[in-house]
Amino acid sequence: MSSTPQQFVQRSNLRGFLAIGRDWAAIAAVITVSLWLDRWYLYPVAAWLIGAFQFALSEALLHEASHYNLFRKRSWNDRLEFLYGLPFFCTVAQMRTEHLVHHRRLGMPEDHLVADYRALGLDRPGINMFWIWFVRPVLGFAGAYYCRVLTPRPWKEGRKIVAFWAVVSLLCAATGVLHLLVLYWLIPFFWSCQSHLYWSEITDHYRTRTGIRSNLSPITNFLHHNNGFHYTHHHYPTIPWYLLPKATKALFSGQGDICHGFLDTYRALSHSSGSLPLSAGEGD
Repeated sequence: MSSTPQQFVQRSNLRGFLAIGRDWAAIAAVITVSLWLDRWYLYPVAAWLIGAFQFALSEALLHEASHYNLFRKRSWNDRLEFLYGLPFFCTVAQMRTEHLVHHRRLGMPEDHLVADYRALGLDRPGINMFWIWFVRPVLGFAGAYYCRVLTPRPWKEGRKIVAFWAVVSLLCAATGVLHLLVLYWLIPFFWSCQSHLYWSEITDHYRTRTGIRSNLSPITNFLHHNNGFHYTHHHYPTIPWYLLPKATKALFSGQGDICHGFLDTYRALSHSSGSLPLSAGEGD
């Protein structure tokens, strides 16, 4: 009997909490080890690792919550945003509004990715892909670009972000650890987390044959909650992250543009022809 998409629409509260807990525990562990070793030259490594797990929370899991996939109890996806949204200056509702347009109007002018790709210069002929892929994001360009589009609008959502950060800032100031907030949260968020977002956004749709690219790297998908199984997600966004590998094997094996890691993605981008930001073929 052939598989159906409905077989994979199985949400789990336990898996949601375990995923969130893993990322926060990893961040806490990195901070603890960094402070214990107290070596300045190890700080960039710590900041980069923290940012990688920040991306897992602020992009992968926030994204799941925007589709009501993170928890089986529907209301929890929004109510628990203080664990994966507010610490990253975004709410579930803000993500959901933008992301719904992306799904429905993929590659169309309304899709935010089209404007992003153009602003990043990805639609220009003769671009230097080595510079774009390896150099520009880690120099802070990704942070400067993506952080500037963070917004408190609409105020119904923005006031939650402002209130959350007012409390966090006051608590850190009162306990004398405001410098640690900057070193171990804000800098990793600006530098590493946004670099991962930059690579993810380019990987997903840029210079694709089918309009959607999946990154099937086991390491990337372990760290970022199967965020790379993008082709399957675009076709069936109600399938939760932990079932995407099985769903892909059963429903879309070998379909869509496929890469197998960071360097393989660079190879695919470098050898693709054309200068269009993306190909709006499938997954509308």
